Amino acid sequence: MDQPATQGPICALTLPQQIADHLGHRIMNGELPPGSRLKEEEFAETYTVSRGPVREAFRLLERRGFVEIVPRHGARVRVFDPADLAGLFSTRAVLFGLAARQAAERGAPAELIEQLASQVARLRHSAETMEISPSEHATIAGDSQHLIARFAANRPLLKMLEEMTSRALWRMAWRDTPLDFKTQARRRQSARFWSDLLKAIEAGDAAEAERIARALLEASRDHMIPAMASRRALSAAAE
Repeated sequence: MDQPATQGPICALTLPQQIADHLGHRIMNGELPPGSRLKEEEFAETYTVSRGPVREAFRLLERRGFVEIVPRHGARVRVFDPADLAGLFSTRAVLFGLAARQAAERGAPAELIEQLASQVARLRHSAETMEISPSEHATIAGDSQHLIARFAANRPLLKMLEEMTSRALWRMAWRDTPLDFKTQARRRQSARFWSDLLKAIEAGDAAEAERIARALLEASRDHMIPAMASRRALSAAAE
């Protein structure tokens, strides 16, 4: 009996994607600080490739929010701007509100309610015990958002939310020091939002689910942006 042919990976990364992933990791680690100039010839030599794959990697990083490409000046690591983060939060709030509405409208299955209830219980525990870090609390909340978006059964919407979550700005905002969920009062507020959202989705109240979902992310925006501005002011004063 003939043996089946050996198959390669289903989704192998292209060379530009591999370079972009590696450079993105270096940016996240602070090895390539904001404002750093990225020279095609330098990285072509580093990765032993022609300049073409490096140029495409820069474009991928630009789409991910890690770098900006300035005409006639090339690529450089993007300087973090709180205004950009505020815009991302506001846009994401609208999209997540729609996801929550659609999840409630279609009649949330028991699987969603059970999984979401488990996540909400973890957020409540975080608020009452303060046993986990701010970033871990944020991760649970982010996973809960993805869960609701997945059950909304709107693939374009899910894709947009996933792309926004993967944007460098979100991750860079948490890279150095936590910007949210540092106090018990804030975590309790977060847990209340999620508890109310769970009830609205379970009850099939689409309008209320959308309202709460948007308010939840707007509250995160309103806490993180001043924290970011304060951190930048302290950094500038220390220079």
